[in-house]
This record gives sequence, structure tokens and C-alpha cells, in this order.
Amino acid sequence: MTEDGAEASAGSLLSSQRAYYERRAPDYSSLTKPSDRNTAGLLHAEVARMLIDELRPGGDVLELACGPGMFTRELARHARTLTAVDASASMLARNRSEVSDSRIRYVEADLFAWEPDRAYDTVFFGFWLSHVPPTFFRQFWALLRECLAPGGRVAFVDEDDRGAAFEEVRLVEGVPTAQRTLSDGTQFDIVKVYWEPAELQRRLTELGFDIGIRRVGETFMYGVGTYGVGA
Repeated sequence: MTEDGAEASAGSLLSSQRAYYERRAPDYSSLTKPSDRNTAGLLHAEVARMLIDELRPGGDVLELACGPGMFTRELARHARTLTAVDASASMLARNRSEVSDSRIRYVEADLFAWEPDRAYDTVFFGFWLSHVPPTFFRQFWALLRECLAPGGRVAFVDEDDRGAAFEEVRLVEGVPTAQRTLSDGTQFDIVKVYWEPAELQRRLTELGFDIGIRRVGETFMYGVGTYGVGA
């Protein structure tokens, strides 16, 4: 497959992924609604709080793919300013409702088309990196370079390679793909890349990032670092 063909395939999957999360927003991470998979794919709230307290993201903070607000709430406790970006209007509406903090600036945008209007001291994203197609990996990390102020930090939480044991992942024209099902039975394909931490760290080093990654719990990983150190 040509590079253009791979990007077209990834683009189609990203469109399906956006549609899924837009529809899923009201039920996402709800304990009273049917799960769309074998594992919840989310940390317990107290673990999220612990990791953000460890990060201590002061100054101007950017959260990418902010979702329903579990991390947003914790980031807002530390940040001087917080900008939260998501492609789903429904997710942003739920985040506003659940976090309810007038200091947060919300931005609805496709992260593969969005351009930052300022630089940030910390850029954070939770459970997003696994949804970035391999063909867009360099593009995404180039965006992070644009977002970072001098000396700024990048941090993320996601499922690692251990999570792959809980669901079937297939390749669709070279893109790792998983299926999600809404409570009404509607099915969507989404991008799902289960990174092995050491391999991810190696790839990021090649791109000029100095990021330490460690495993958390049974299926998660946490990464934090900077761009340009030792590059």
C-alpha cells in the first residue's frame, strides 16, 4: 500500500472513531451502563489523582482529547490556566458539566487539523496515544513540539501492550483496529495501538523527546518528559 493509501485508510478509521466517541459520550466510563469491551480502559479516579499530583502541572496547561473530565478535574487543581481540546462536542459538554470550572477554556477541534494559538508549560493526554494511527505518529508528536513552551513537559497515561490480551485487534490496511459497540448494538471501528513502553520510549527518543515511561497497575503506563534534552 502507498503512503497516501495508508493515510486514507487511517483517516477513514479516525472518522469512525470520532463518531463513536460522540455517540458514546453520555455513557462513557459509566458504571451503570453496559461496557463496550472486556476492560474499562480507564484508571480508577484515585489513581488518576495520584499521577496528576505527582506531575504537579503548574502554569499554563493543555489537555488534548480531554474526554469526559476525569483528568481535567485533576489538572485544574494545579494549573494557572487550562485549555481542554476534544473533537467531540458531546464529550466537551459532559466535561463542562462534570468539572464545572469557569477557568477552563474548551476547544472543539480535530487534533490532526488543529494548530495551537499559544505555547504551554505542560501538555497532557489521557488514553489518546493508543488512538493515534501509526501513519500519523510523527505528525502528532510534531504538534506537541509546537504546543510546548521552552522547558515545557509532555505527560500521558494510556493502556500498554498488556491490555491487548483483553480484546481482538486486527490490522485494517496496516492500521491496528478494534471494535466498539454501543448499548443499542451499533458498532464502530476505532484505532487501537497497544504500545510496549520500551519500544515507545525508543521511538520518542528518535524524535528528540526525553520521556521516561513506567508501567502502572495491570494494564497501564505513565510517561512524562521534555523535548530537546539530549537530542
